[in-house]
Amino acid sequence: MAMNEPSAVLMIELLSLEHEQAGYQIEIGLTRDIGYARRMLTIDEFTYEQLNALAPYFGERMRLSLYPKWDPFRNSYYSTLVIMNQTFSETLYFACSEYYVSQLLQLKELDDPHVHEEIAVETTSPSIPPARRLRKKNKKRFGRLGLQSIVLASCLVVVLSLRMGGQVMDRAEGLKGPSLGTSAEGIEKMVSLPFIPPIGKIETTPSQQEEPTPTPETSKPSPEPSEPPQEQMKRYEEIKLTGDKYTYSLPKGYVALSFDDGPSKYTKEIVDILVEHEVAATFLFVGNKVSRNVEAVKYASEHQMSIGSHSWDHSKMTDNGVKENQNNLAKANQALEQITQSPITVFRPPYGAINDKLAANVTEQQMKVLLWNRDSEDWKRKTPEDVIQFVHHTDPSGAVYLFHEKKITVEALPAIIQYLKGKNMKFVIFK
Repeated sequence: MAMNEPSAVLMIELLSLEHEQAGYQIEIGLTRDIGYARRMLTIDEFTYEQLNALAPYFGERMRLSLYPKWDPFRNSYYSTLVIMNQTFSETLYFACSEYYVSQLLQLKELDDPHVHEEIAVETTSPSIPPARRLRKKNKKRFGRLGLQSIVLASCLVVVLSLRMGGQVMDRAEGLKGPSLGTSAEGIEKMVSLPFIPPIGKIETTPSQQEEPTPTPETSKPSPEPSEPPQEQMKRYEEIKLTGDKYTYSLPKGYVALSFDDGPSKYTKEIVDILVEHEVAATFLFVGNKVSRNVEAVKYASEHQMSIGSHSWDHSKMTDNGVKENQNNLAKANQALEQITQSPITVFRPPYGAINDKLAANVTEQQMKVLLWNRDSEDWKRKTPEDVIQFVHHTDPSGAVYLFHEKKITVEALPAIIQYLKGKNMKFVIFK
């Protein structure tokens, strides 16, 4: 099965926020499936003030949503800024103008039918350190590294709530800027957020919504005698990746489950659940864990799961030198191939961090890059129900789900598979 999709923006990172005589601008890093670029984006005073109100920042990476949403209750657009480092991520909401939305629309390929939701890929730019400090060019810094505290975060939420509760939202209505060429309803169709959040910080809490009842599977008819037994049980397809693009999505009607950070004590249990439900998944294993979990790797391979590399040591490989990355990839592949007895051709970079040099190393090893577009963030969720609700609140069509080998994910997996089957999704694995 081949995938020929147009180039699309995977992510935009906020690099700097600037106010000069010429006006208001933000410097952004654009990550596409074919590479990375930096550019300046003109914004309006209102949106600038809303972003500025979220300061101070402390040098973490900052991901801007490509898809603002219309809030009919506040009669304004709003968007998100995700602040993250290796140990945490925090989502902040800010109001924005129609002009800011129009600028984002120009960055996207509107003729790409597969790009309809925010892509949750955390990609490090090739030339800018991930912890680069966001700054204004008028020399006023937003904050000092390491001073973040719970008290400060609470204060920011209170201040922002007060700002959004007053006249500032009224000002957003008048800031139309250039015509969008599309209506608010058109923006609604491009996003699929599950709820209208408050402006400001939102905490991750267990969902209290009742789970939708998965559509029951219809009983399978008796197989025809001429049908090979192996094909009778196979309810998934294989996709062979190409090396010209980073793969992060699927055509409509298809879905993929992928599991990072194994092998672990949960690998065999995950495989058993997949086999029981007659589907398969792609496992991205970390090389230095293989020697402690040889049987887990062998078990996954013997049960026709796709096995790929997630590096040797889960380091941030964009910070490494070329030679270091060559050795890293080769060691991981050697450890896995000794068990699977077949070439490792799929690679997922730790943290989604990929640049041109690392991509060249991956190509040298005859591997292709697999990313994702639905991040379950199961590593920070508290219960299996939280993971299930995440799946229920996302559009599964065309999704590459990112999961980890965690206890709550194992417990949630049967319900997730049943739900996706109820949506008539066709499962795929990557080769």
